Amino acid sequence: MQETGSIIQWLRDSITSPVPVLRTEAELLRWLTLYCDELLRNDFPGLVQLLYRVDVSEHKLKYLLKTSRGEDAGGIMARLILERVEQIILSRKKYRMPGDDIPDADRW
Repeated sequence: MQETGSIIQWLRDSITSPVPVLRTEAELLRWLTLYCDELLRNDFPGLVQLLYRVDVSEHKLKYLLKTSRGEDAGGIMARLILERVEQIILSRKKYRMPGDDIPDADRW
């Protein structure tokens, strides 16, 4: 995962729960796994909303949940979320138009 800092910032901007200071990919995965587990237990609609917002593949999630025996569902979802957010960030960088770096004060 090359874009750890960008992924953390994306999560901070996109989820309601505060994202702690995370320094490594392992810390990020551990925190996101716990967060997904918490949503699964206490806020299932919030979990579905997060998965939908990130655009995690429903088919891939169902397949992994069915075939990954003994693996934590939160961990599976966390990995898929991180994978998808990284794809989003890389895609935005790739297709960024020149002039997108307009200062906020100058935007309409």
